[in-house]
Amino acid sequence: MTEIRDDSISIALDAMGGDSAPDAVIEGANLVLSGVVPCDGKVHFSIYGKKEEVLPVLAKYKLVEANSVFVDVSDAVSSSDRPSYALRHRRRSSMWHAVEDLKKGLVSAVVSAGNTGALMAISRHLLGTIHSIDRPAIAVAMPSQKSSFVVLDIGANIECSADALLQFAIMGVAFAKAILGRTDPKVGLLNVGSEEVKGTYAVQEAFSLMRAAKSKMDFYGYIEAEEVFKGEVDVVVADGFSGNIMLKTTEAVANLLMSLFKDVVKSSITAKIAACMLKPSVRKTMELVDPKLYNGAMLVGLNGVVVKSHGSADGKAYACAIKTAVHSARYAIVSKIASEISEMG
Repeated sequence: MTEIRDDSISIALDAMGGDSAPDAVIEGANLVLSGVVPCDGKVHFSIYGKKEEVLPVLAKYKLVEANSVFVDVSDAVSSSDRPSYALRHRRRSSMWHAVEDLKKGLVSAVVSAGNTGALMAISRHLLGTIHSIDRPAIAVAMPSQKSSFVVLDIGANIECSADALLQFAIMGVAFAKAILGRTDPKVGLLNVGSEEVKGTYAVQEAFSLMRAAKSKMDFYGYIEAEEVFKGEVDVVVADGFSGNIMLKTTEAVANLLMSLFKDVVKSSITAKIAACMLKPSVRKTMELVDPKLYNGAMLVGLNGVVVKSHGSADGKAYACAIKTAVHSARYAIVSKIASEISEMG
């Protein structure tokens, strides 16, 4: 992978976005700077928010304070704002200013845990899309038995045409190369079965388009959810409705299993002793399925790196979103997506 080595990567943080903002945002930045959640190379932050809310929190984290600049704003995007409302009325918000500074080249990427629809609308309005991309998508890495894979779209586009799904596949290939380190990513199209006659009309048409592009793309074919988590493919393509349901169901099941395991450990002395003996292996397994460690979905297809953190993210989860932003900027994912699209014709 070709790496950009511009010493320090500057990341814009929307300190007003998310259920636990600004605390989780600043804590996440601290975890990155202290190396608890390591990122490749040096990182510097531009933090956007209302000074009366952000500065008292920032004062508690001297490492972040020393490695950041603070930008005072007068407004914030609400979780209830419609995208159209945010575009018209939130131009003084932390989210708007962060994306605007990305457009100006003052930062390398933006991270926000705020309103997803507003973030997509503001980012698309200010940054525009990569040439030939009709619809940006939201992409996120997820774990499988073999390694990890990327799934897109996970919510930006509820209904998709066959052409849009093909574009998602191309962008997913670039994402898998840059973020997951795959040299020749295998692409699967999420469906309810493996037979060609199954699925919606758009999915069937997308299957034909991806199969026709097989000389330029390693197309696996249709893939069902159970195969996805066996690690059969590196890229899973879906419309935003199906992808979002798969993501949230997976997160819920992972949290359930982790909760049940903790309950079992607490149930008896024998269980506690066994857990202590197996602690290294248990920790490794728990980390593989911990949704926090996979937080950070990229809005792919834009002319800039914008990463969406889960709204409920705590500091550790937010730090993982920052890590995704740093790697995406460091490895020039936007130019790689543009290059992949150009090569696909």
